[in-house]
Amino acid sequence: MTSSGTDAPATAASGALLALAALCVAAFLAALNFFATSPFYPDMADDLDTTVPLLGQAATLMLLVSAVLGLVVGPLADRSGYRRLLVAGVLAIAANLLGTALAPSYSVLLALALVGALGDALVFGLSIALASTLFDGSAQRRAISWTIASLSVGAILGVPMLTTIGGALGWRAALATGGLGALAVTWLVIRAFPADRRRPATPLRARELHQAYAPLLAHPAALRLLSITVLRSIWALGLITYIGAYLGDERGLTTEQIGVYYMIGGTGATAGGFAAGTRLIGGSPRRAIALANLLGGLLAGAVLWSSPALVLVLLPLAAAMSSIASVGVASLLAVESPAQAGTTMALNASLLNAGAAAGAALGGALIALGGYKAMALGLPVFALAAAVLALWPARIRTKT
Repeated sequence: MTSSGTDAPATAASGALLALAALCVAAFLAALNFFATSPFYPDMADDLDTTVPLLGQAATLMLLVSAVLGLVVGPLADRSGYRRLLVAGVLAIAANLLGTALAPSYSVLLALALVGALGDALVFGLSIALASTLFDGSAQRRAISWTIASLSVGAILGVPMLTTIGGALGWRAALATGGLGALAVTWLVIRAFPADRRRPATPLRARELHQAYAPLLAHPAALRLLSITVLRSIWALGLITYIGAYLGDERGLTTEQIGVYYMIGGTGATAGGFAAGTRLIGGSPRRAIALANLLGGLLAGAVLWSSPALVLVLLPLAAAMSSIASVGVASLLAVESPAQAGTTMALNASLLNAGAAAGAALGGALIALGGYKAMALGLPVFALAAAVLALWPARIRTKT
């Protein structure tokens, strides 16, 4: 994969470390942008005169709009450079969190979901794109794995930090703190990356969008990797979406106890993400992706049959397998995609969001049809399909 605009290789150790830190913090914010409000839904519903399900629909809207915007963000970044758009994305996250903290009504909150979607589309995909272009070889895989792992850190550290503030000062103060933190990160991003050198004189046109994606559409191996992203997102995020309801409805756990399970699951995802960037994950990358999907899907199904004690063991393992598969796909795309980095990684992020929305919808349908047992049987099917695609024999064509 070639780089563009801003993407000179990071040579100085201090510069590379600063760049990696900025990528990790940006990814952390991308996760916080989505998860920050969920612990406060009951209080927000009372203050904004709405319901918890409607607040959840705002989060779903953010996912879907982000998936669409990502299709434009990638080619735009490849054309004009990454730093300016990444800064804009961090500012959009800050605006979403600060705006939500000040929102007087649900309608304002719904409008802010569009701002949050823009932040997600810009920061999520472009962070991984920068990780794939600023670094080479083993450093590239490590940078991608650390960036993806930082998404999980946003859930297991960022959310508890906000809930601690919220418990003392209220949900508005907690979200405002997150927004102010995002503003501070803007300075770090500006400092970490060189200025964009490309300044196109004309706006991005539809024909250029088609040209950006045409190489991917003609590359079966890359299309299979992108399909794996969707399938992995369906089984992994489908589980995460409903594990709280399973533990509460089927096992009688309290909200506080369920929060601990989410933290433990996030810890597993973080550990898997970091491990995927080391030599601990050796052998064929495609076999590793296939095995991680297969084991993760089976573990996800087992979680929904298990006692709370066993869930404590199985959930972090399933989350770790999901992260290993995610890092593996992104690392292979960084090497094999015939398209440029922004286009490839933003599309991968868009498909992940689309898969998350599909997983949430599918999980709800399976629960309605046959309860959590039906979901336990359905999720591994998508994991098996992802494993089959990972092992699909193909002649790999790398971009030169």
